[in-house]
Amino acid sequence: MKFSEIIYQRAENELKNRRERAERLASMRRKEFLAIHPELLDIEREMKNAALEVIKNVGGNGQKIDIATIAKRNIEAQEAKKSLIKGAGYPEDYLDIPYSCKKCQDTGICNGKLCECHLALLQQLSVGELACSPLLARSTFDTFDVKYYSDIKDPDLGFSPYEYMRGCFEMLKAYAESFSIHSNSFFFSGGTGLGKTHLALAVLNRLTQRGFSVYYNSASAIIKQFEKERFGRSADSMEEELNKCDLLIVDDLGAEFSTPFGEATVNELVNNAILSGKPMIIISNLSVDELEARYGQRMVSRLNSFEVVEFIGEDIRQIKK
Repeated sequence: MKFSEIIYQRAENELKNRRERAERLASMRRKEFLAIHPELLDIEREMKNAALEVIKNVGGNGQKIDIATIAKRNIEAQEAKKSLIKGAGYPEDYLDIPYSCKKCQDTGICNGKLCECHLALLQQLSVGELACSPLLARSTFDTFDVKYYSDIKDPDLGFSPYEYMRGCFEMLKAYAESFSIHSNSFFFSGGTGLGKTHLALAVLNRLTQRGFSVYYNSASAIIKQFEKERFGRSADSMEEELNKCDLLIVDDLGAEFSTPFGEATVNELVNNAILSGKPMIIISNLSVDELEARYGQRMVSRLNSFEVVEFIGEDIRQIKK
């Protein structure tokens, strides 16, 4: 899994905030409890003295240490503390620091490795601003309904849009479940409102759940970011972001304003993905022939290594109205 430095920093900040919130809450609880039950200090003093006695005598004056007796004192003090807290009507761990993650105590590190909570946070943040969009939340395999595709057999195709799109749905669902960094790339084509972006984001949702890093954006936004970097108007590195992701999804290819720089950027983007072996999903309302007219023969020849999925049917958004 690869994440940008920005994502790592955001995760570190969130973990720090979690620790600080937990420690503030524990401090507040302790003060309130001691105000009513000051005898807690005597119990804790006994626990501390037992521990200090072991430290003081280990390798010290040659006297034999009665570890069993000291351990018994410590256990009795711990039980007395639990009994005091429980008797006051609180759970036994009420005065413990309530970390979000008990394994790493909100440090993000467990046994010298990234804790599961840290990885989950990185995956959540890697979706970026899109995570705040209702579009991502509703674009899952569970919410994709093939009933909106006609079950009337197309005489030219030999099957109905329903049968065809059902097959596409099952294929992409299997793709998301078995995805690896060596998986195939796809080119989604077809008119508006046929479910292209929905299924691409459904793949994104499932992959982030499985721990993969996915970069999603429109072709227009990617080109604009490269332009900013080229002319020194941005310190960010789009190339670094794209290199670190496990799957690159480029939406609305062909909807961007046509410029020589934009067309060169798109060609280079696809070429780099192919050369590096990075799986990629390109989404466009343009057909392969229209892509050739827009970006040239080189683009189409590069797409020969992609699996082409042509979405068919009627605009679902219009049907739902």
